[in-house]
Amino acid sequence: MGAVDDWDFEAIEMAARRQALRVAARAVERRLNADTSDHAGPTAPCPCGVPARYAGRRAKAFESVLGSLRLERASYHCAACAAGVCPRDAALGLDGTSLSPAVTRMVGTVGAMVSFAEGHDLLHDLAGVDVPITHVERAAEALGREIAADEQRVIAPEPPSAPTMYLGVDGTGIPMRAAELAGRAGKQPDGSAKTREVKLVTVRTAEGRDPRRPPGPGPRLGHRLGRHRECRQSQRRRRALGVRAARGP
Repeated sequence: MGAVDDWDFEAIEMAARRQALRVAARAVERRLNADTSDHAGPTAPCPCGVPARYAGRRAKAFESVLGSLRLERASYHCAACAAGVCPRDAALGLDGTSLSPAVTRMVGTVGAMVSFAEGHDLLHDLAGVDVPITHVERAAEALGREIAADEQRVIAPEPPSAPTMYLGVDGTGIPMRAAELAGRAGKQPDGSAKTREVKLVTVRTAEGRDPRRPPGPGPRLGHRLGRHRECRQSQRRRRALGVRAARGP
């Protein structure tokens, strides 16, 4: 048996990764905090239009793929709207969040695929990133609002699929968390509800493409539009928003 055959190689891998990330985190932290060029003078523009006055350098803790980092940056306070302005937060993509752009992109990915609790576990197990479940939920929902707003501004045009379209609508129940069902009557023996109704709308063509079938909205759908197309567009835009967040504004 070789000298290393009885090593716990997984433990060695994980320990080496933690140590490497810890060293990298401290190096990045020192480099960020050594740069004080974000202090541009006694005032800085505030979104409300009134100049905000310099209030010193303030520290902010945030979670990155390297681990927890502490950022010291110039802070400005606006007396008119009582808001704080930190130019470096905006420059690094940290404005209004305690997650780095790379972690935000990870949260968006897991939040779109699994529950928030499972997303928390995946981030910890696969990336070594410790993001509380509530932070995963808030970040994923914020990304969802940003995607929805982006879809309202940018709608990719597509040519009409057929001159005649058929609309179908139906209702079905989907399981919900207990907090979403509080106070709602349902069909359970105790009168409670396990689901809430959602409406499903389908848009389909009546132009038959199978020569063996007459034209019409039969069992074979020529095209599926509406939410199906929007889901595909949302996936593309979610990836684009993740790349945008990683690159910064």
